Amino acid sequence: MRHRWRRFSNLSIRYKLFASYVFVILIPFLLLLFIHITVTQRENKDAAVYSSHKMLDETKAYLEYKSQAITEVLNFIAFNDLVQTSVIADSKQFEDIDVWHMNALQLSKLVNQFRYNDDIGAIQIFMKQGLAGATENADFLSMGAVESTEWYRHFAASNAAFAWLPSTDLDADSASRELTVLRKIPNEHNILQFDGIVRARVKPSAMQSVLNHAILTPNAAAFLFNDGGELLSQSDQFPYPITLVKDIRDLYFKIDAGDNYYNDNFSIDGSRHLLGVQAIPHTDMKIALVVPYADILQSSTKARNRIISIFLLVVPFMLPLSFFVAASATKRIRRLIMHVRKVKHGHFQIAPLPANEDEIGELTHNFNVMVQNMSGLIDETYTLGREVKNKELKALQAQINPHFLYNTLDLINVMAIESNSLDIKRVVDELAVFYKLSLSNGKEYVSLESELKHIEAYVRIQNMRFGDSIRLETEVPRELYDCELPKIILQPLVENAILHGIMETDSEEGMVRLSAWTDKGDLLVEVKDDGVGIDAERLATMFVGNRGINDAGGYGVRNIEERLQLSYGPTYGLKFESIPGEGTRVIMRLPERRIGTRNEDGAPNAKA
Repeated sequence: MRHRWRRFSNLSIRYKLFASYVFVILIPFLLLLFIHITVTQRENKDAAVYSSHKMLDETKAYLEYKSQAITEVLNFIAFNDLVQTSVIADSKQFEDIDVWHMNALQLSKLVNQFRYNDDIGAIQIFMKQGLAGATENADFLSMGAVESTEWYRHFAASNAAFAWLPSTDLDADSASRELTVLRKIPNEHNILQFDGIVRARVKPSAMQSVLNHAILTPNAAAFLFNDGGELLSQSDQFPYPITLVKDIRDLYFKIDAGDNYYNDNFSIDGSRHLLGVQAIPHTDMKIALVVPYADILQSSTKARNRIISIFLLVVPFMLPLSFFVAASATKRIRRLIMHVRKVKHGHFQIAPLPANEDEIGELTHNFNVMVQNMSGLIDETYTLGREVKNKELKALQAQINPHFLYNTLDLINVMAIESNSLDIKRVVDELAVFYKLSLSNGKEYVSLESELKHIEAYVRIQNMRFGDSIRLETEVPRELYDCELPKIILQPLVENAILHGIMETDSEEGMVRLSAWTDKGDLLVEVKDDGVGIDAERLATMFVGNRGINDAGGYGVRNIEERLQLSYGPTYGLKFESIPGEGTRVIMRLPERRIGTRNEDGAPNAKA
């Protein structure tokens, strides 16, 4: 893989640009294709699921309406006094053909008044005795003749008043899609017993037209089944084995789905389908809608194929154009490279290249200006180098002056000893210690212990000046003594505390407390005094301008703040808290680093 990348990186920029253009063409196409596959397909699926649910609800409502109309007809017939009397009447009286015919006309007139319901093809009455006990015809049948059949035994054993069955269960020669609705004719003395059955033969088109309306996709199917798993009616389109009805019925009752069941990942022969099942109220019928997932993806697949076709048409035109543009761009780049090589070898006297207004033209123009200014920049660099050397010389002289002062103090110390001037000797000794710690062998960063010693020497000198009116308290754990900080960073704060805090009180006496602790990888050093404090207005403008609290305050507070932020970053620095008349508290935050964790160039090393 690395070898292939090296070969590509060594190609001419013309071919790299050409490859880039090809990728620029491919990426939007692939992105569009990805969005289509992930987003559009999901939206199509959601829309199809929603539409299936809505269509299933509408179909169920329409089937409920039709079934209710049929059951009302059967209820009226089953509870009619004439019907209830006729089914149990003594059959002997009907051996007279005239009596039979007269009663048959009365029952037929009653039944035929409901023929306005176009869904009912015929109505038959099964009688325990009555007319059918004497002579059967197509409308009046003997119940005793069917008591041995399976459908009768099952219906008689159930507590249900209605049954919805395929007509083929009752008559083998019935139409395959005809539906039969049975209604028990209750005994007039005991409603739990029945003396006859009313049968309505529902036309195949009655339910089938409703199921056809539920078909949304080319390969979807809708069908009705009862609690026994028998297929009652189906849409014209039903490309599934009849065993599917029994499987869905078993699944519906197994999961105890209630009145509704939906499954967006139903498998038929290994193919994904959407399945919805709803119970028809007041019947034992269920409507099922099966939609192949492939039908849902069909519209997405067509859109995807259109995108691919457009891409295949565009690419043959884009590739030659991309190669031409890449070659045109690299031609001027190659010419610019030739001039750069001349400049590389020191040839600055070259004719300016012609420049257009595009990006390469801007690069060429900038190159021409660069070549023209090259000599001036070299001279300027030489001048700056001399200035840097002068700065370094001045810095060296600044180092020599404190050394000279330190050596002079040592001479004064010897002279004080010879003159037996012990006070002068003491002052000189403390001052010598102070400057020795200030020099710190030229190091920019010293230990916290060194800074504390520097403060102690400074306070002792000030106490000689102010008659031991300053008390210094130090509360620093010894394990923090080797913490690193910039040198002479605490002395200006202590100086401000003494001169602008304690010395401005009426008694001109006070205490300065130094303490230190760590917090989440940072070192915090506190300088606290009991001087006059700082008012709120002055505290708010502490870091405004180029000075600290006062010019007399040594380096000044602003100087310390800038040193800390330059050394460690903007999150570090000083924090002032002060109450006028009670004192001031300054907290310095800097990283917790230990002495010896810097490289030779002064930068923190990896273990800092």
